[in-house]
Amino acid sequence: MSINFVFRNYDLKAIRDLLKEIGKERYECALKDMGIKDKPMVMNGFFVEYETEARKISLYYHYPIGATFFIMSVLGYLGRACGQLENGN
Repeated sequence: MSINFVFRNYDLKAIRDLLKEIGKERYECALKDMGIKDKPMVMNGFFVEYETEARKISLYYHYPIGATFFIMSVLGYLGRACGQLENGN
């Protein structure tokens, strides 16, 4: 039996830097690909999640109504948010 740990990063500065690195065009394409019609309006709902077993780093948004949506995989981006998660900081 393997244990899957999940780490979440809510650091808004790191997430803002990651979003800048992703870029507006790629970010908007990811929202469209995932069928997200109501774009996130505030930074507070964003978080980056790292799953240890699958080794996936993903960007999510949690809306105030309680719904959480996967936006995109960010494993290929070397942004500060990803680096912190990979290094355990």
